[in-house]
Amino acid sequence: MDECFADPACYFRQCLSKMGSQRLLGINAIRANPNMVGYSATGTVDQGLTAEGFFTTFRDLKPGTIDAVFDGFYPLRWCTFVEPLNLYRGGKVRLEAVLANEDVLAAGKYPVRVQVFGPRGIRLLDREFTLTIPEMDDKNELSFAIPAFNEPLIVDGPAGKYRFSITFQSGAAAAGGVTEFFVDDPAQMPPVESTVTLWGQQDMMAKWLKDHAIRHRPFKPGKADTREVILVGKRPQEPGGAAALGELAERIGRGSTAVFLSPEVFGEGDKPTRWLPLQNKGTFAWLKSDLYIRDEWAKSHAIFAGLPAGGVLDLAFYREMIPSHGYIGLDPPDEAVCGGIKTSLGYQSGLFVSVHKLGAGRFILNAFPIQENLGRNPVAERLLRNMLRYASIGTDAPPVNLPANFQQQLKTRGY
Repeated sequence: MDECFADPACYFRQCLSKMGSQRLLGINAIRANPNMVGYSATGTVDQGLTAEGFFTTFRDLKPGTIDAVFDGFYPLRWCTFVEPLNLYRGGKVRLEAVLANEDVLAAGKYPVRVQVFGPRGIRLLDREFTLTIPEMDDKNELSFAIPAFNEPLIVDGPAGKYRFSITFQSGAAAAGGVTEFFVDDPAQMPPVESTVTLWGQQDMMAKWLKDHAIRHRPFKPGKADTREVILVGKRPQEPGGAAALGELAERIGRGSTAVFLSPEVFGEGDKPTRWLPLQNKGTFAWLKSDLYIRDEWAKSHAIFAGLPAGGVLDLAFYREMIPSHGYIGLDPPDEAVCGGIKTSLGYQSGLFVSVHKLGAGRFILNAFPIQENLGRNPVAERLLRNMLRYASIGTDAPPVNLPANFQQQLKTRGY
């Protein structure tokens, strides 16, 4: 954590400041729903160490939260939505705008402008239309939520941050009206130049690597004559168990690097980390995050190259990718890259990405749902490519012989 935050106070400031955007997201959704007739925001102050309030136990306002609540409850407000929030160039998004109107606008016609801006001022959409507010009487009341715009858009523009914007041109002044989303370009993905060795049953991953022109080969038992980048999926090499994982551990011990994409490969019965190659295996479990949320962080690291990192994670950018479960109570890793901490209403912490040494090699543990999101979310592809590139560092050296006590080391790790 010291490599990610200047001090604990810096960490907690970032945790507090993310509440504003989350409050606004929730209020936005509620006010855009015509079936909602009211909203009660409980927990004004952080009572009971819950961290749910607008201001802290010391009565300090949380950065950005009061501004967000003022914006969210403005009597006339544009509630805007974009789905998905993260996509490849050439993909399609759904743009939606709903006007939350608490009897502010008089009946009439109002000119409205919708726009989509991209990097360097590129404009993918710029259109004007008229929104009509009908005459109402006591028997026919106007809804508080008025659908105004709902259309798809092909986003063929450069990689970067985009904004969907809607505004009144005259006759009204509304709050809100802007939602950001993110585009990545397949042509700008970092190249994977090393050959990837696939360990386990990985037909889907083999196809993905082939489709993306990444050299790969199946894992072959026996002593390898080179250090390898080994990609491990959900299902183990047949027949599995200690023999298969022990041979993989020996390959790592001679200098190869393994990327464990999924924790499922370690599980046996009710022990989710039974075959994890560590002496203190800890567990893989839910990092609690419900009303009393945890805070996810990632330090600046090669695995997060080209992605926002170096602090508390952006929940909009990583929305589909943030894991629900993490590695808890393991032997201390050589590199703690990304994790989550729950400090409200109790304490719990765990890791989502970590690097561990084993003999002359190392292995990377990952909890992000990368395989599940490949081809749909560019963050998944960039994380995978970064892991493979990072794993390739040092593989140009020849493999080494295992130390005399290596088998004993494996026994202490349950192999």
